[in-house]
Amino acid sequence: MSTGKKITGTVLGAAIAGVLIGSAALVPFTDDARATEAGRQSDVVLGESKDAIPSRTASDWVSYGDQAAVVHVAAEHEGVADSEEIAAGEGYLSRTIDLEVKERVWSRSGATALPDTLSIIADGWEFKDEGKLRVSSQDTSRMEVGHDYLVSFAHFSDGEWSTLGTGAILPYENSEVGQGEYQGSTVTASAYRSTMASRLVSGVAEPLTYQAAGKTAAGVKALLTSATPDATAAQNYALDAVARARLVAKAAAAAAAAADTFCRVAAPLATDADSRYTASELADVLGDLAGMSEAADSTILRAYAAQLHTGDDSNWTASTIRKTAATRIARACTIDVGDLLPNDTGDAE
Repeated sequence: MSTGKKITGTVLGAAIAGVLIGSAALVPFTDDARATEAGRQSDVVLGESKDAIPSRTASDWVSYGDQAAVVHVAAEHEGVADSEEIAAGEGYLSRTIDLEVKERVWSRSGATALPDTLSIIADGWEFKDEGKLRVSSQDTSRMEVGHDYLVSFAHFSDGEWSTLGTGAILPYENSEVGQGEYQGSTVTASAYRSTMASRLVSGVAEPLTYQAAGKTAAGVKALLTSATPDATAAQNYALDAVARARLVAKAAAAAAAAADTFCRVAAPLATDADSRYTASELADVLGDLAGMSEAADSTILRAYAAQLHTGDDSNWTASTIRKTAATRIARACTIDVGDLLPNDTGDAE
């Protein structure tokens, strides 16, 4: 356990005199309203956080997390401000919290075992003169002493443990996700779920905070067990979460670049490009596209290119392979390629 200075109570000075403790209801504020509401209703300053590791979805948890567990925050320890902050009379105080594992929920195969007790870094305090405000990342729990949470943990190459990210800390009391502390205030599971629902984005994978709201630890385990990890992350489980995330980002960038190149080559096939191409020219383009495609799409594109090279236009018109090839290109690049037939008779004898 940490041996740092232990906090024995909330210290509020003149800078926060008269500020009320936050209400239990969760309200989805706009970014501009968040600071105003936080300043008026509680002693919590909400700040933006940029996670180094994805932690929003169940897939993120099983791609980068090593262990998931229900933990109890037993104690907290205040860090020391640096000399410049002390001289200025304002700055940031770090915080270390001591956790006790109450229930082991999920474990990645081959992962380092989570100890029964551990200490991790959490959001701390902002101080000015004699006053001190709690700091909490937006849209997550601060992890307060006396509260329980269901957390996804990552074990790093230096031997340290940490939460996976802001999306990996779920309030969990009375055996229900969403009940407990969130953004420094006590909330109900129904209010928590309503807030998570209000932030859903059409076409974007649902976050685990929403999917898990109202569930027991067993329900969360079921979500994680059924989740599919990122393929690149799964191939690199021997590395820690940060290294895995970097490789996934690199693979995604390479895939995006490949898709961009594929669509640049395919662009002249769009009906609105008004391009003219013979059977041989179209076959050559399809061959190039096949070389940039996954196995299944590559097979389709090469098969249609081979039909074009035969010079038998009766095969082209009736070809189901042609129709499939057109669908694959249109879907990959969101362009209309029409019937994907030669439109220049330069090959004709």
